[in-house]
Formats: sequence, C-alpha cells, structure tokens
Amino acid sequence: MRRTKRPDTVATLVDQLYDQRERAWAAALVTAQTFLETLADSVLEDLDRDRLNAESARIKDRARAVDKILRKVAAGQIARPTTPDEVAAAVHDLIGVKVLCKTPRDLAAFTGKLQEACTSPKCSVRFAQPPTDYVTHPKDSGYRAFHAVLLVNVATHDGDLAVKVEVQVKTRLQDAWGELTHEDMYKPGKALKPNDFHRDVARRMAELLDNVDTMADLLAAELDRQTAPPQHEVAPRPDEATVYARVTSTGRRYALAIAPDGRQGLIPARSVRAALGSSSRIDVDDHLSVGDTVDVRIEETDTALYFHPVTLG
Repeated sequence: MRRTKRPDTVATLVDQLYDQRERAWAAALVTAQTFLETLADSVLEDLDRDRLNAESARIKDRARAVDKILRKVAAGQIARPTTPDEVAAAVHDLIGVKVLCKTPRDLAAFTGKLQEACTSPKCSVRFAQPPTDYVTHPKDSGYRAFHAVLLVNVATHDGDLAVKVEVQVKTRLQDAWGELTHEDMYKPGKALKPNDFHRDVARRMAELLDNVDTMADLLAAELDRQTAPPQHEVAPRPDEATVYARVTSTGRRYALAIAPDGRQGLIPARSVRAALGSSSRIDVDDHLSVGDTVDVRIEETDTALYFHPVTLG
C-alpha cells in the first residue's frame, strides 16, 4: 500500500530541534520533577505523600510533535515554521509533567504553593505565561485541570537554555475523566468529532466525578483529623498494659495492625515517631513492615482505635 509522505520540511525541522535539545530537555524534566516534588513535600509535610504524585513525565514523541504542528498550520493557528527555534516556539508542551492529587483540597494547596514559588524573585523556576485554571473555570466539555508552563534553566555548552515544561495538575478522578470519555479521540484534528450526545454525557460525567472528588475531600479531612497529633497528648503510665499486635498493612503516614482479640487498630506516624524518640518527619513504612509483631499500648476513642508502639528497634 502506498503511503502519503509528510512535508519533509516540518519533519526535518523537528528532527533538527530534537537532535539539538533533547539532552537539555531531559535535564529540564528532571529539574522540574524535583522542583514539583519539593513543593509537594512542603504542602503535605507529615501527611500521606502519596496524595501528590509528579512521577508521570514525558518528552513528546517526534512524530506526534510533527502532527501537532501540521494541525496548527492547517487550522491557521501558526505560520509554517522555517527554523528549529520556530518549532520550539510553536509547541509549548514538548516536555510535560502531570501532577496527580487525591483530592481537590490537595490540588488547591499545591497550585497555591506553585504560584507562590514561581512568582517569587528567589525562585529560579518561573512561569513562561500566566497559568490557566480549568478547575475553577472548567472547559465546556467538562475538562478540569490546572495548567502552567514553567521556564527551567539548563546549563549547556552554549550557555544557559530556558526550557518550557508544561505542568498539568489534576485530581485522579479528573485525570480518569479523559480516559472514560475518550477525550483524546475528540480533540481538534483527531478521528472523531464531538456531537451533542458526547458533549452532554461528558459534561454530566465531569459533574458526577467532581461531586465524588468533594466527598473524597470530606473523608480525607476526617482522616487527617483522626491521625493528627492531639493538642495535649497524655504520656502512658509505666504500668499500663500492652499487647502484641501484628502489622497487616503499612504506608508513609500510618500502619494497620491486628491485636490478639481480632480488633484492628491504627498506628499513626506520630506514635511511631514517639517510639523512636524522634522529632523529625518519618515514613511509617521505613520502620514497620507487614508481618511485624509490635508491642503496643491501646487507646480507644469515640472515633478510632489506636495502637501506640511502646518501643521500636
């Protein structure tokens, strides 16, 4: 079967651009991810770090970059590029990072910290353009996310290069919406054109998932309340009875364990830290593993059953 060739000029320019800058882009991607993960650390502090994740990152495939430029040219959005620099200027998402959040509350806290950092004169990473908040103002399709384009400086043999890195911040349900609605099939220049049925269903799904996000926020806030250090923690009595509990699951912020009587209790990070005699931030799964047997003091409240380790090696 005979294949239709793309115009060689655009493909050649893209190849030239990638050959010149792909190594610098990879360095910028690592820098951007480190920057975003550091912001996430400052937002969550002792809370569950799995609530913010910036591990999804990529440099756009060359063929997809060519396709995107050709679509923009065909739509009259840009003039046909004639240099590699014009290719770089025409596409702002050649390098991208996706930050996934468990709840809208985490998203709001993270994007607030991102805007604070990137507008500070002390920060080397800055915005290439004002961010776009599709969370507060969703697209007509129902799409929700916070978009920002960062400028990351990378040292090269020709001097510093300012690299654009697109960042999309979404809740996990907002990210799932794109797959559930097959959004990538209905974008401009893609195979399918949205009809009234697709638009209506996609919007309704976005609204339903937004409601679920809100409920997840309520649950997360309650979990925060139950695992946060009390304002006035009572020191255990030397003669207070203890039991051995077996750890059944563990994570960064807390572990679950079962006592000999079959009751399941929560081992919060604050209790592990106290047992270690530490005041520093710790990850519970660095100190407790599934199957461990731990000597614990039991505390039962109206809302939870806590197992406080007595000592940890």
